[in-house]
Amino acid sequence: MNELAINCNLKSPQAKESKVIINVDNNLKQKLVYKYMIGCNGVWDILKDFTNEEKIEWIPEKDGKYILMVQAKKVGGNKSFDYVSKMDYIIGKAEEKLISGIYIDKDKLKLGDKLNITVDTTRFPLLFRYWIRIEDEWEMIKDYSADNVLSWVVKGEGKGEILVECKNIDSKNDFDDFQSAKFQVYSLKNVVITDFKCLTSDLLEDSELIFQIDSDHDSDRTILYKFFKISSNGETECIQNYSTKRIVSYVEKKSGEYRLLCLAKDIYSMNKFDDRAVLNFRVKKYNKIYIKNFIADMNYPQLCGVKITLKAEVIGGRELLYRYVIEGNYSEDSGYTTCDSYVWESKQPGRYKLILMVKDRSFQGNYEAIEYLNYIIDERSREPVKIEGMILNVDNPVLKGKTIKMKVNASGGVDLKYGFLIRKEGTELKNIDYSKDNFMEFTPEESGKYELEARVKDQYSDREYDCHSIKSIEVFDYIPAVIDYILYPVKELFLVGDEIVINSVVQNTKNVVIKYVLNINNHKVEETDFVPQKIYAFVPKYGGVYRLEIFAKNVKSKKEFDCKKEVCVEVNEALPITNTRITCDNLKFKCSIPVTFTVHKEGGKDVMYEFYVMEKGDWNLVQDYSKKNYYTYIPFNRGEYKILALCKSQRSKVSYEDYSIFSFKTE
Repeated sequence: MNELAINCNLKSPQAKESKVIINVDNNLKQKLVYKYMIGCNGVWDILKDFTNEEKIEWIPEKDGKYILMVQAKKVGGNKSFDYVSKMDYIIGKAEEKLISGIYIDKDKLKLGDKLNITVDTTRFPLLFRYWIRIEDEWEMIKDYSADNVLSWVVKGEGKGEILVECKNIDSKNDFDDFQSAKFQVYSLKNVVITDFKCLTSDLLEDSELIFQIDSDHDSDRTILYKFFKISSNGETECIQNYSTKRIVSYVEKKSGEYRLLCLAKDIYSMNKFDDRAVLNFRVKKYNKIYIKNFIADMNYPQLCGVKITLKAEVIGGRELLYRYVIEGNYSEDSGYTTCDSYVWESKQPGRYKLILMVKDRSFQGNYEAIEYLNYIIDERSREPVKIEGMILNVDNPVLKGKTIKMKVNASGGVDLKYGFLIRKEGTELKNIDYSKDNFMEFTPEESGKYELEARVKDQYSDREYDCHSIKSIEVFDYIPAVIDYILYPVKELFLVGDEIVINSVVQNTKNVVIKYVLNINNHKVEETDFVPQKIYAFVPKYGGVYRLEIFAKNVKSKKEFDCKKEVCVEVNEALPITNTRITCDNLKFKCSIPVTFTVHKEGGKDVMYEFYVMEKGDWNLVQDYSKKNYYTYIPFNRGEYKILALCKSQRSKVSYEDYSIFSFKTE
């Protein structure tokens, strides 16, 4: 048998002064020398240094919980020792059997589980003391008390043992009886982060960024997550301390390169963290600027003096600025403006180049996007064709399968005709030829981005069209949920016990479900599933900041949520302390005569009082905050005195909520 074993001639436990022989069984068939050691409460004594003797005598002088250890090393070896063996040994025998049994609720536990111990005895009352063996050391976890039950959280893996010592109430012995029970603690399944992603599509300055972490772990375990934001210069900021929330959000004030570090750990883990992951991301000042359309509301050629509206459709940016430059026989420059349209009244005929420049207000350069149009002004005399408006029967965005009706109002010309083009993401889907009908219908069968272009021309025009206009429409498989308003009672003060009803006003109500997450003082206390109810009510049971997160999504949505809103309500334990006043039990004040001052107030809860006395112009604290609402004072000198009483509710974090001053003079 390939091991070094030790045993004793006497079984544990034994009384003091017993002759205990420690034997070594060398089954390794090697020449070894042995070192014998005795450990008690973390202190080790050497019984005999390295010797070739395979047995020694130990006479213990004190009761206690001992560990016998033998180290062995090869003769001539270079290591401090090659083999080691240990065993537990208890010194101290019970005179009578007081403990009939020790019962633990389970002998196989996972790290972080609670071990529940019950001790049965032959009589009552008795005192009990509890010890846990951790590695090579016994640790007392509860000193003598009358409790015959104990609950303890296991914090280390491996084999463990609990020892219960018991004695009579009037006993002067260290213990009168003892008994132990063994258990096994198993390690937890490793926490592994499986996914770390950003749920926000556009990562922009001053907008909310939302991140989600996923991990693999035992389903019955509680996992905590901690998030740090790390900027490009190495500055670190904790966004969320350890919490069960897997989704974290914050608003980034400055663009740049960032990393988000997530630390994950089991709530009972002894490690600082069990796994970690880093997500790199870049926050932009704004989305890149693109000029989607730059059109004139009337096709060329047009006459001098006609007012032509130039329209710009631009995506991206934050605060867009537009500049319109007319190059030709009579040039114009609008300079940068916030208007996405410009009215140009031509002064001279000729060929013109119309230029649109766009940039964000924060951009220092000349422009970020540019687009051109060629245009002709002539001197022919006729009333120009102009689209006055395009009317749709639906709001943007539109649900797939819903019929879109569009009507065009135009003026000018002699006999107007109308044509329509339908495009999906740049691809032409349908071309409705010119007719006298100024309306069209279209039913989108697929989601995506559509353009509805209306073209108008005079019957006698030889051009493709005299004027045109485009409407952009987004079509969805479902309409994403939008929370328009959050309605809740408008009160100056919410108190414990008040019912707080929060009503969510959403678009497309029947197809929207909502999840509510209630946090009290940044601790999540309730989370619902996605439910159709648009009203959430709760009755606060104690004071603090109640934050309700409201997540809304369409029933067909595959996202975590479509829209999110928050409501924060501060709940007070009681009404604020008001109308504080001080009364006294005397009408006349004389030297060396005690006077009792009593404080009266309105509001507050579990109110505490603090008293100051001003004597000879100096204020002195005479009674620190306590529940005592009165103070007795003896003035010893003639003169003017003041009593200041401060009061506050016990849980209040402010120095005081209200105060009162009482002045008097002694005779």
